Amino acid sequence: MIAVIADDLSGAAELAGAALRHGLTAEVQLAFAPGVGADVVCLTTESRSLAAEDAARRVAEVTRAVMATRPRWIFKKCDSVLRGPVMAEARAVAQAAGKSRIVILAANPSRQRIVREGNYFIGGVPLAETGFARDPEHPRRSSRVADLLGGDLTGVATPDATTTSDPFGQAGAIDDATLPVGGVDFFTALLAVRCARRPERGESVDPAGPVLAVCGSAAAWDQRREQAAALGVPAFSLPPDAAAIDRALREAGRALVGIGSGPAVGGQRPEQLLARLATALGEVIGRGAVRSLLLEGGATAAAIVSAAGWSRLSVLAAPAPGVTALRPVGAGGPLLFIKPGSYDWPAALWPG
Repeated sequence: MIAVIADDLSGAAELAGAALRHGLTAEVQLAFAPGVGADVVCLTTESRSLAAEDAARRVAEVTRAVMATRPRWIFKKCDSVLRGPVMAEARAVAQAAGKSRIVILAANPSRQRIVREGNYFIGGVPLAETGFARDPEHPRRSSRVADLLGGDLTGVATPDATTTSDPFGQAGAIDDATLPVGGVDFFTALLAVRCARRPERGESVDPAGPVLAVCGSAAAWDQRREQAAALGVPAFSLPPDAAAIDRALREAGRALVGIGSGPAVGGQRPEQLLARLATALGEVIGRGAVRSLLLEGGATAAAIVSAAGWSRLSVLAAPAPGVTALRPVGAGGPLLFIKPGSYDWPAALWPG
């Protein structure tokens, strides 16, 4: 087994999709379940929003449980723009896994996210000049990788990555004493270096109606609502009416639900809003009309999946970069499409 420890569900799903494209079987887990038989197990610790000390404690506990099963190797998935307590988590995993050195390569050159001379760029624009500078929870106000990581970087390498070949060069230099930390490009490169490629696994999977799209970001809500309106998709925001959403799904075959951006969300913490959304959607899912769920962002996906009572997700396909199709193991639930919040939905998947 190859083990991935991710700080959120969408990151775990993204790397599971990469494993599938390499011809490996993969499973995403919200709680570690050893002995499932998958080639790659991607665990989410849902620790990105925790204080550094709490995040380190959580990932260390998970890592110790994983290492007791003697995995072939372990990878620490972090956010591609280094949001959250990345350094604290990396050191905690390294210590629990017995690694003396860390290499952090979060850039994804395949998505025009690069590091050049220690500075992070997206599409040629310094990170601090992009929308990530206004992230409500983890604003990226510096473009320097060292600043974004903070703290002592002793024993930690943060190499540049400006081309799609750079992660492969770094992957080839990773030894048994080193913990690799980063994004999907680095993980994909490690798979290529360490595992013989097999015929690509996965099915041809498209969202089957009724389709429920979920936007847990208040910042992205206005854009998603406009997209839904242009396509004639009914849209609902907090406070959500489960009966009305269920009726729209049965009549129109699709719906968009989100936190929204109006008075109903004022003065509440993001986790409170997400909990309200997850509770309502748990009721909607329980009514049985939903056949496909489009979940945007790791925290949103984890809240919905947890509310539905699913802890293991089987990976079926990787229909587009950053998007993974999964189904709850043994639960007979709907088909799930999960993507990181910082990527757009491909037009072919978003309900149109």
